[in-house]
Amino acid sequence: MNVQNKLYPKEVLSGLNELRRQAELTDVVLEVEGRSFPCHRAVLASCSPYFRSMFTSGYAEANQETINIKDVSKVAMATILDYAYTGCLKTKPDQVQAVMSAARLLQVDFVCRQAAEYMKNHLDLSNCTDVLMYADMLADLKLQEASVSFITSRFNQVALRPSFLQLSLPLLQSLLNRDDLMTNIEDDIVQAALRWIDFNQEERLQHLPALCKSFRQSFISSDQLVAVESKCPSAGVKLVYSDSKTQRLGHTRAEMLIIPDNYFFETGNYRNAICYDPLKGKTHVMNMPDRLGPLSIAVTPDDDLYLAGQIGKMKEKAFFQFNHQKNAWESRRDLISPRLSCGLVHLKGYIYAIGGDNTNRAAERYDPSHDVWETIPSIPYPMPVQPIFHPDPEWSSVLRAVSLDDSVYVISSKGCYCFSTTENKWNKTADMLKPPRHPQAITYQGRIYCVDRKSPSPYYVQVYDPKDNVWKRTDTDFPGDDLILMPHGGSLYLLTLHKKGKKDVVNSL
Repeated sequence: MNVQNKLYPKEVLSGLNELRRQAELTDVVLEVEGRSFPCHRAVLASCSPYFRSMFTSGYAEANQETINIKDVSKVAMATILDYAYTGCLKTKPDQVQAVMSAARLLQVDFVCRQAAEYMKNHLDLSNCTDVLMYADMLADLKLQEASVSFITSRFNQVALRPSFLQLSLPLLQSLLNRDDLMTNIEDDIVQAALRWIDFNQEERLQHLPALCKSFRQSFISSDQLVAVESKCPSAGVKLVYSDSKTQRLGHTRAEMLIIPDNYFFETGNYRNAICYDPLKGKTHVMNMPDRLGPLSIAVTPDDDLYLAGQIGKMKEKAFFQFNHQKNAWESRRDLISPRLSCGLVHLKGYIYAIGGDNTNRAAERYDPSHDVWETIPSIPYPMPVQPIFHPDPEWSSVLRAVSLDDSVYVISSKGCYCFSTTENKWNKTADMLKPPRHPQAITYQGRIYCVDRKSPSPYYVQVYDPKDNVWKRTDTDFPGDDLILMPHGGSLYLLTLHKKGKKDVVNSL
């Protein structure tokens, strides 16, 4: 007979864990920060090479009934012992670093790897510099590389965080020397370094000459050079700058405006977005995540792109952020509710996702700095959205969201509703001239501009001024097969799309 009981390993672990809970047949007690942990030497040795060496190599601890463990927190020890006796690793986010440090000391490789992987997958603006300093302390190159990649892709935002000012001089220099910093101008990098100095000028001003060697002089404005020279620690010190003529990655990227409101085309199982270069007057294609169906895009003032949509035929709560360095979309925390072509918009550091759910009313808000979603009050009246064919024309409409001042405005065939972030409630605006079934809307100079993209040509634009709470129509009509409103460089542009067979041509008017 040769029979295997597949449940036996789990049953044995469960039995050993119960013995531990009851402190039965235990043969050693670990003392950690004043807390006692009765354990079994055999279990500890099988899980941790650290304990196996301790118990089998003639150390004094091999015969001691009680062993004091230093440099490990009691919470981290409890987490690792739970893993040793169950095979399950559970810990709170704010304890991950402590657990990883303990796992490295105790040589529990699985726990160490999983903690590092968790930190890599949960990097955000609030923790990326802390993770970098932690990874540097541990000499964990992979974790360090991941945190550096995150920081360089969002350098201007990270440099404003308090934790950035805690970086050591070598870590700061290693960042400032990189070619892949995503900043628009070299002055941003100089100003970040000066803020670091000003945080503790008495001790750090002496490092200005060393930091100047990371500043690429040929790209620094004359005003910024004067500001740097004025901080020179003494008249006898000459500041020497980098003579590198290599532009940072952020300096060389092309200005690409994504044509808004789901103007996508499909290629096989892929969806692509049309982007427009206003300087060259050319269109380009941006690849969307694989198998992504009806979706929405939000753009922040710092040019971060966020995307919410459906994967395949299942209503999944997919949410992504675009990594400019890798030219790829990266997953972020799933939405609370699955949504199809929802209103997605940025306002004062948050991303709002509105409608597109089963009720067409629910709304939620995303905090990028902590990668979390929270619910906000629902819209008083369902805002219909149906991105695919539906027999009822009323339900073939879509909704769009824009932000203005402290409010989010949502427009659909039911009109326009406004969510005040200060009052935390929804209100209906004045009636539109004709509520659009397929609205495209933007904000410009304190007003909302909206056009119905599926209305009979010629098109006209509706304008809303929240001060007057009135919708008005522009005097000019615009011919074409489709119309896109787009602000750029202090002006408001109209892009008309003219169908030529299966090819769309974009012209700027």
